[in-house]
Amino acid sequence: MKYISFVVPCYNSEQYMEKCIKSLLVGKNEVEIIIIDDGSADKTGKIADEYAKRYPNIVKVIHQENGGHGEGINVGLKEAKGKYFKVVDSDDWVSKEAYKKLLKKVKRIDADLVVTNYVYTYTDGRRDHVINFANVFPENKQVTWEDIGHFKVTQYLSLHSLMYKKSVLDKTHIELPKHVFYEDNLFIYLPLINTKTIYYVNVDFYNYYIGRPDQSVQTAQIIKRSAHQVLVSERVCNAYDLDTVESVKLRKVMIRECTLLMCLGVIFSRLNKTRAGERQYKELWKKVKEENPKLYKRLRYFSMAFWVSIPTPLGRFLALRGFDLAHHLVNFN
Repeated sequence: MKYISFVVPCYNSEQYMEKCIKSLLVGKNEVEIIIIDDGSADKTGKIADEYAKRYPNIVKVIHQENGGHGEGINVGLKEAKGKYFKVVDSDDWVSKEAYKKLLKKVKRIDADLVVTNYVYTYTDGRRDHVINFANVFPENKQVTWEDIGHFKVTQYLSLHSLMYKKSVLDKTHIELPKHVFYEDNLFIYLPLINTKTIYYVNVDFYNYYIGRPDQSVQTAQIIKRSAHQVLVSERVCNAYDLDTVESVKLRKVMIRECTLLMCLGVIFSRLNKTRAGERQYKELWKKVKEENPKLYKRLRYFSMAFWVSIPTPLGRFLALRGFDLAHHLVNFN
């Protein structure tokens, strides 16, 4: 049985993908590793094929025309046979001992969502920064949303911390947009409505590598791709009528995610410091108001998104200061 399906979207990843793949091979025949060669022009496809040849019962390679990170996840979802589904980016890796502990737990649980810690690992010599969820989720115990604690300001559910049961993802019918950055926020958010049980393993499992200049979290890339974040923010906020969510705490978690996404959509737009950027975030608010008026009211007037959206120089200042504060608190750049 394959307990975990790891999907590794790769695009011109020849310089770093082997560290990622080798770290995942620790799971041996109890996992599968699906490498998506997303139209790479370097040796990515060749390296992937070599691993598939050496480990035919573990590694599978899919070569496709370039469709972006989200399309890689879409294809991986269609191919995955494991009980749980985990995305690992090709420049990241997982920790060996944490991996062994996680796999041991996964073999005997049946939660809809598994949460682990993750580690920001930097290229410039800064100390690793761990995002730990011990204050939010009871450890080594299957719980419901009503059993969780409170998130700190620096704690958010992320692609690095989540591992959904494959059946939950199938029920959600996720189809991520092609050639769109920040689409992982849709992957994080959309299945939440179908999760009833959570299991937290307090291990520093995922290592998130920060430092490549072309990464989507770098400021220059954020400015360039602000329209992508706006698109994702709109789709998240208009996905569900949150008043229909039965669990009070799950509803709060989802509202918190929507608040974060609206803040990001506004801040990314205002980083451009242009009239076009100002129009962009105002159009985002307009679409949410039209599609989801209840959520619009809650976010527009009763959340942090209000302060970063003030349509004056003060509002832009608050948005930019909020961005700087996020850098300071999380060190994601």
